[in-house]
Amino acid sequence: MAVPELRCQDVDDTAEGDLGLSDEYDRRRCCPPSASMEDLSRTLIVSPVLSAASSFDSLLGANGQQSWTPSPEFSCQDRTSYPDEITFLQSELDICKRLLNAKYLAAHILLKQLLKVSEEKEQGNKINHLKFRDLFKELNTLQYELQCMEEHLRISQQSWLDKLNSIMEENLENKAKLKAQSETIKKLTYTAQVLRRERDELLALTDVKERDVYLQSCMDKFDEWCDSSSLEVAVLAACTCRGPNQEPCKCAHAVSYKQRQLNELTERAKKLEAQMFDNAKTSDIYREAFEVQLAKNRKLTRKVIELQSRKDVLGTIIAKSKGIDNQKSLIDDLVENLCDKNEALVHQQVMVKLLALQIGRMETSQMDS
Repeated sequence: MAVPELRCQDVDDTAEGDLGLSDEYDRRRCCPPSASMEDLSRTLIVSPVLSAASSFDSLLGANGQQSWTPSPEFSCQDRTSYPDEITFLQSELDICKRLLNAKYLAAHILLKQLLKVSEEKEQGNKINHLKFRDLFKELNTLQYELQCMEEHLRISQQSWLDKLNSIMEENLENKAKLKAQSETIKKLTYTAQVLRRERDELLALTDVKERDVYLQSCMDKFDEWCDSSSLEVAVLAACTCRGPNQEPCKCAHAVSYKQRQLNELTERAKKLEAQMFDNAKTSDIYREAFEVQLAKNRKLTRKVIELQSRKDVLGTIIAKSKGIDNQKSLIDDLVENLCDKNEALVHQQVMVKLLALQIGRMETSQMDS
């Protein structure tokens, strides 16, 4: 029985640039995907040895079932060729050992690379988690500051609106009082003129003695309530049509009375002008306050725009991270809340502008009146 021809079943993977990756199926069968790093390294180290041993057994066995044993019927020629076969087997065994060492080295390198990649991945996840936590804290602080500023803005706007309403009500009341007083003055003036006319008619019908008695009794009363000015005295003295008692006529008294009314109206006009000047000053103060408030609203809108940009950056970071779906939904809700508050601030700014326009119209109407 001839000796079976010995062949190397393994292919030189290093020559083809494989470094032992051709046995990937055997490694996957020995090490499932859920195995740990130690099991993977053990599999990478032990599987090439098992493959080499199995190949060596296949060389020595007959069809993988029983080993080869020399028969007593060997000839002398077969015995002389036996050392050559041993040397050939030793050379094949050396080749298998070199292949096994090369595969072991490649597996060790791959294991180091895998550990390095896993460490880098864990470090990157930690860095992303820290950045996300810092951004979340900053978002919370900005939201709290925005809420405080909105509350302060709401309180200030409410106070200014209350002051404006009180001033408007006071102006309306003053206008009503002024109108009532002007109507009362007109009525009293007309009544006084009627009474003077009746008095003059009665004096014209009476005698000279009765007229003197009446005028003498009226002079004391007239001096009590009439504080004549220099112009009134000059008007009374300029009268040339005097009676027997050297008293001014009714025309001189009427002119002096008109002069007194003119002086009173002039003083009242000065008071009203001073009051209007004060109202103009207060309106300017309120306008400046509203302009300051509008500037604050502009700053708030700028901060909201910055928050929107930071929200976009935060969204990109959240998309790269894994396992934080709940936190992502929470941040989306916070961003939507900020957008709603931005719209409310814009609406309040429009309301402030409308109030400023109404104040300007009221001022122009007061100046025209």
